[in-house]
Parts: sequence; structure tokens; C-alpha cells
Amino acid sequence: MGALVNILMYSIGSLLLGVFLTIVGIVLMFVLIRSWWRNSTFTPMSFVVGGILFFFLAYQAVLICGAVTIKSYCDDVEMAINGMVANIPDDVPFSTEDSQVILDQISEEWPLVGYYVNMADFRGHTSATIGSAMADELRSYMNWFILRRVCWSLAFVVIGAIIVVKTITVHNNQLRRNSGRTSERTPLNRTRGSVQRQNRIRVSRRR
Repeated sequence: MGALVNILMYSIGSLLLGVFLTIVGIVLMFVLIRSWWRNSTFTPMSFVVGGILFFFLAYQAVLICGAVTIKSYCDDVEMAINGMVANIPDDVPFSTEDSQVILDQISEEWPLVGYYVNMADFRGHTSATIGSAMADELRSYMNWFILRRVCWSLAFVVIGAIIVVKTITVHNNQLRRNSGRTSERTPLNRTRGSVQRQNRIRVSRRR
């Protein structure tokens, strides 16, 4: 919950855009399903599945928005790191503990960074290279994080669409069964009617 609150505080615009895109994506999914199965109707279970899918996709959208927000100020992070190590000579290599201290200081200024990245190992870097190295690594990690969340979102959409289609298919099968039963009854009614007419004809001939 703390991460969600931080994302709300630091990326409210991106969050609203993510929720809006989630709603548009779910509506588009229902429209595509309806256009493919034109003679079908959605059942209440279909909309329940859509509601559950919304929460899963909205959560993924929130995380993606947070990652996009971090990427937007990677340049500021690099400048901040360079300012932290400005007084350290260029020939002094950093250890793992030193790079972790820098990351902790960055996380205090940008809380979202601390949620997505909690460990840093940039040993061997100097004050001349550690700023750009940490910023580039942060960008790379955020790109990979966003890609994973997008893949999860697509997986949820596919699973949700399959479940919705299953509910529609069951409903259509019931309609087809009912129509089949009606068509099976019709010849029987016609046969009974023809038998009754034949009986009337025989009776009239006897008379």
C-alpha cells in the first residue's frame, strides 16, 4: 500500500492515464468479442469477469506508471549522484557498501526508486563514472520492469477474453438446444395434424 500511495503522490497524472487506458482496453475487448460472435449476448458472469480483469489490469497499470515516472527523472538522479561524489577523487574506487549508501540517499529523495530498486552493486566505479552507470542501470531495469508488466497485462487480457468467450459459448449452446428442441417438436405436430385430417377424411367418406 505504501508504494501505491507514493505513486499516487508523485505520478497522479500518469496513474489517471493508466486507469483510463485500462477501461478503454476492457471495453475494446468486449466490443471485439461481440463483433466476432454477433448472434451472442453477454451473461452476467461475463461482466463479473470484466470487473475482476479491471482490477488486475489497473494494478499493473499503476506499477507501469510508477516505472515510467522513475524513467522520467533518471537524468536528475544522475545529477544528484554526481553532486554526492563531487568531492571524492577520481582514482578512488567505490565498494558495494558505498554504492548502497548512494542508493539509500537517492531513495530518500525519490521514494519510488526505493520501492523498485533496493540493492546496488557498483563496486569498481569511480566518482567520474558511478553517476552515469547507476542512471543507465536504472533506465535498463525500468525498461525490463515495464516489459514484464506489459506481458502480464496481455496474459490477463487473453485469459479474461477466453473466460468471457466461454460464458458466451455456453449461453449460445443453450439457445441452440432450445431451438433444436422446437424444431424437433414441429414435425410431430405436423404429423399429428395430418393424421387427424386423414381420420376426418375417412369419417366423411363413411358418411
